[in-house]
Amino acid sequence: MREVLASSEKVSRELLGDDFVHGFPHVERVMRFAERIASEVGNVDLDLLRVAVYLHDIGRKLGEPHAYYSARLAESLLREWGVGEREVKLIVNAIEYHSFSYARSRGVKPLSVEAMILSDADKLDALGVVGFLRVLVYGFETGRSVEDSLAHFEEKIFTLKSLLHFDASRRIAEELEARTRTAVSWLVEELAIKPKTV
Repeated sequence: MREVLASSEKVSRELLGDDFVHGFPHVERVMRFAERIASEVGNVDLDLLRVAVYLHDIGRKLGEPHAYYSARLAESLLREWGVGEREVKLIVNAIEYHSFSYARSRGVKPLSVEAMILSDADKLDALGVVGFLRVLVYGFETGRSVEDSLAHFEEKIFTLKSLLHFDASRRIAEELEARTRTAVSWLVEELAIKPKTV
C-alpha cells in the first residue's frame, strides 16, 4: 500500500495545486484532522484512510458534484494501481460520503469507520479561523457578497457540528466553532462602523 499512498499523494498535489480553499493545503489539513480523530477512535485502517483523504477532492476541477467526479477518478486510478476490489469499494464510498449534500441526495451511507472519519475531518476544515478565511476567500473568488458569505456561516457552517460522527470530532469542532463565531462577530461589528468625517 506504500506505493499507492505515494501515488495518491502525487496525484492529489498535481491535480489540486496550492489553492488555499480547495487545493492540496486543504488536503493536508484534512489529513491532520483525520489522523487525530483516528488516534482516538482506534481500530482504523490508516492506509485506507490516508488514500481516501488524498483522493477525496481530485475531481473538483471536473465540476460538481465534486464527490461524484472525485470518486469516479479515484476508482479508475485505484484499479490501474492494482488495488483490491474491497479496498477500492471502501475508498470510493468514503469519497462519495464525505460530501454531505452529495451523500444525502444519492442516499450514500458510510461503509466503514474510515468513511466517517474522512467526513468529519473534511467538515472540521470548514471551521476555525481557517474555515472563516476559506468562506471569505471563496466568496471573493466567486463574486459572492460579504453579506452572502456571512449568511453562509449561519446556513451551513454552523450546522456542521451536528453532522459529526465521533466525540473526538465534536470536541475539536466546539473549539473551532467558537473561534469562527468570534471572527464572524468581529467582522459584523467592524462592517457596522462608519468612518467619521473630519
